[in-house]
Amino acid sequence: MTQDERRARLKEWLASVYENVTEAVINEYIFWQVQDIIRNNPELQSTSSAFFGWMGSTFVHSTALAIRRQLDKDENSVSLYRFLLELQKFPELISRAYHRSLYNRPEYPDERAEHMANYTYNRSVGENADELDVNAIQQEIDSLRAVSERVHHYADRVVAHYDARGLQQQTPNFTDLSECLTVLEKLVLRYVLLLNGAWQDSLLPSFQYDWKSVFRIAWISEV
Repeated sequence: MTQDERRARLKEWLASVYENVTEAVINEYIFWQVQDIIRNNPELQSTSSAFFGWMGSTFVHSTALAIRRQLDKDENSVSLYRFLLELQKFPELISRAYHRSLYNRPEYPDERAEHMANYTYNRSVGENADELDVNAIQQEIDSLRAVSERVHHYADRVVAHYDARGLQQQTPNFTDLSECLTVLEKLVLRYVLLLNGAWQDSLLPSFQYDWKSVFRIAWISEV
């Protein structure tokens, strides 16, 4: 496989990871926004409903699976973990020269493109670096594995499969899920910038409509 082919494959992997992690980030945002709606409505707070339990378990399970998916090591899987391993083997795929090429655009004069590319690469990789640091990538892998260990175990033993051995680690909580998503989002944003030359400060989109309007409508019509 040529360098260009490897890089093209990495871009495909990153696009898939981006979509999956973005969906999880949006789901988390909506879940907690709905919790705020419930907390601010005394009538809802005093109402018991299986719907609340369903909403919570659906969020937890879908998020746990999304996190587990990004830690998948199978050679046929597409995951952030495998993306990082590939970069660790071939750090030259995101070299300074390659990153500079992303700024070859009609709207950027050569001098400005050079400045922008070097500024980004210096901040993200290092001032004296010409390619990615494999030790820094290992730290990212270790951080991802450490923060997701409890969630990954839970997803394996309870969500993806029902394991007769049960859980051998503490059940993850909402904070564990949030911390995992924070690390995932940070890594995705980093490599979207380095590999694609696209800067974002968050994976959460700006909604172009009032998505909460559905809660202002009576769902059950009295007959």
